[in-house]
Amino acid sequence: MQGLERASENQETGKGVLKMLTKATRAVTSHMKEMTSGKNHSKPDKQAVGLNNNMEPTHYIYDPGTQTTYLRGKLLGKGGFAKCYELTDLKTNKVYAGKIISKSRLTKPHQKEKIAREIELHRHLKHKHVVCFYNFFEDEENVYIILELCSRKSLVEVLKSRKTLTEPEVRYYLRHLVLGCQHIHGQKIVHRDLKLGNMLLNENMEIKIGDFGLATRIDFDGERKTTVCGTPNYIAPEVLQKTGHSYEADVWAIGCVLYALLVGRPPFETATLKETYMRITSNKYNVPAHISNEARNLIRKCLNPHPDQRPTLDQIMQDEFLVYGYIPKVLSGACCTCAPKFPVIETLSSSRPKSYAVPVSNHEAVQKITSSLAQLKNHSSKLLSPGLSRKSPKPLAQGTVREKDNERLTLSPVTAQTLAPPVIAGGFHPVICPDRSQSPKPGSAANLLSHLETCLRASKTVSSLAPGSTNANILWVTKWVDYSNKYGFGFQLSNKMVGVLFNDMSRMALSSDGREINYFDVTDKMSTFATENIPPSLQKRVQLLLYFGAYMDEHLIRGGDIQGPRHAGCEPVYMKKWFRTSKAIVMYLSNRTLQINFFDDHTKIILCYQPEIVDTTYLVTYINQDRVATTYFLSQLTSYGCPSVVHDRLLYAKNMLQNMIDIDGDDI
Repeated sequence: MQGLERASENQETGKGVLKMLTKATRAVTSHMKEMTSGKNHSKPDKQAVGLNNNMEPTHYIYDPGTQTTYLRGKLLGKGGFAKCYELTDLKTNKVYAGKIISKSRLTKPHQKEKIAREIELHRHLKHKHVVCFYNFFEDEENVYIILELCSRKSLVEVLKSRKTLTEPEVRYYLRHLVLGCQHIHGQKIVHRDLKLGNMLLNENMEIKIGDFGLATRIDFDGERKTTVCGTPNYIAPEVLQKTGHSYEADVWAIGCVLYALLVGRPPFETATLKETYMRITSNKYNVPAHISNEARNLIRKCLNPHPDQRPTLDQIMQDEFLVYGYIPKVLSGACCTCAPKFPVIETLSSSRPKSYAVPVSNHEAVQKITSSLAQLKNHSSKLLSPGLSRKSPKPLAQGTVREKDNERLTLSPVTAQTLAPPVIAGGFHPVICPDRSQSPKPGSAANLLSHLETCLRASKTVSSLAPGSTNANILWVTKWVDYSNKYGFGFQLSNKMVGVLFNDMSRMALSSDGREINYFDVTDKMSTFATENIPPSLQKRVQLLLYFGAYMDEHLIRGGDIQGPRHAGCEPVYMKKWFRTSKAIVMYLSNRTLQINFFDDHTKIILCYQPEIVDTTYLVTYINQDRVATTYFLSQLTSYGCPSVVHDRLLYAKNMLQNMIDIDGDDI
């Protein structure tokens, strides 16, 4: 095939290799014939009972175990032994997918064993990205499996309509696939048939892994299976060669899925099985030039011909393709047929987050984090103390650093033109197609945007304005450090609370008195524990949290003279979103505070939601180059005018907020 990587001219293709490929081809061909046998039976009688003689099941199906009657609906699909229908529970009107297997087709013992194994393995899997198994029962004619309905079918239909997908969409689907596989492998199960057709989509466009007909359980560590099975375009070389396979075969299939979504076809697809298997075993495939380096590298890792050299699922989740690329939080159903219109992403020379905090000429080059968690553990005693070793690894970027006054750069003022709406860069996980049909809720991002637009539209620019509030209870980010190339984003608030937003989107916060830690997992479920009673599963994350806090205490200074609230409040405040542009870092807190730190002149603008203040809703705090803070009522700026330095930064804030809402919804 044109464009394939040319194999070495002296590669041996002796009789032994051809014999092995011929045997593998026959084995899989035999398997496929068995799965698809019986297609030419007589035309079914739609009113007959059961599936005997390839007949259709009755319109009503009764489960005596639960005393549930189902109404059979439209045919969803069919395979070698089964047909899948919509089944409606007549008591609850809930619609399921019903897999109906005719016992007349299960004539051989291994066929019955296969169905029993599928039920036994699937019924115990409970995960957001695995098709939910509800129940099974049987009668004289059929076996019935009641499954979660995935109304948007599979990625096969999506790819047929779309041809290829955008990289943000592929990251979205890939993340779901890997999360589901992590659960499956955690139950000692290898799926062995991961492919586009088994990646189903529910109404919310969430991936659900289905069809466990070829799945197998690993009974002991190191066990290798030797059965040749799977779908030809996704079969790993060790499966074909019968050298023994395990979880790594699923990683190979994930690489094939990744390739197929980006390119439009599986990597080894050819006109014949024999040629396909030859290319799989010789690892001959080509990645088109338009595919990003990050995607190309992950494909190469997953399609490594040596199983032990492929990445683990955890390593895939931490791969730069997923960690540093834009990932939508949700996708619209329209993405099944039309390419989504994502916000424009700022193009960087590398997808890795970059430091804009200070020019390279004034500080030594930022290093990558090279210390491991084990090293952090060895230094745990130091992490609890205010200081850190001078040999500690440096972050990608950080907040205000200690610098001499005469070393501060003299830069031209930031103007409205230089603060024109840039596009977003960095680790930002947004929502597609937000609903704008309702009025914005008080305190929501959309509500703040509305107030900003009103202010900027109505106010005039003035040379100066008296502050509106000097006793405001403002909670803001005084220090921050970007370790997102390995761990996450750390910050300290004005009430001395320290927090981390980890790369997997979980969060952890240390109370201002250092006695309590709050942890939000990836589902936003919160757990609270004392610092002397840390759960074993979170000890490494707590060490990182303490490391972030110690680093900021030693190396960073406060970004302004404004004091934080005297009381931390009842609820912990955490970082919801952050991202960087070439001009600034943008941070949005869970208490609805929007803060923007500008890199060129070290000024800051903070928009704080304060519903308890009479006659206003938001406070605007401007921190100048000398770290002197001035706070205004937003309503005051609207009515009496806005200082030019504040006006320009509010315009930038408005543009950033508009970008966030466009991609993350009105309430972020």
